[in-house]
Amino acid sequence: MTDSQQPVLQRIIGGCSRLLLWVGAAIFFVGDAYLYEIKHVNFLVSAAVGILGGSLVMLLAAGIAVACKSAKPERH
Repeated sequence: MTDSQQPVLQRIIGGCSRLLLWVGAAIFFVGDAYLYEIKHVNFLVSAAVGILGGSLVMLLAAGIAVACKSAKPERH
């Protein structure tokens, strides 16, 4: 859970990171089928866009989460 001592900005950034992670997972799992079935894009192109696009968004979310956690001041 969230710590009450944590600044509001870090909680917002963490929430955005978690949202990006879920959006990336949705793109990864559903994006290629959407492009192939609804937009009638070539199967290989739609699969590549779905896999690479979803992976890139999830990597962005993970990078934001790591940067947010490493920016915390240490307590002794």
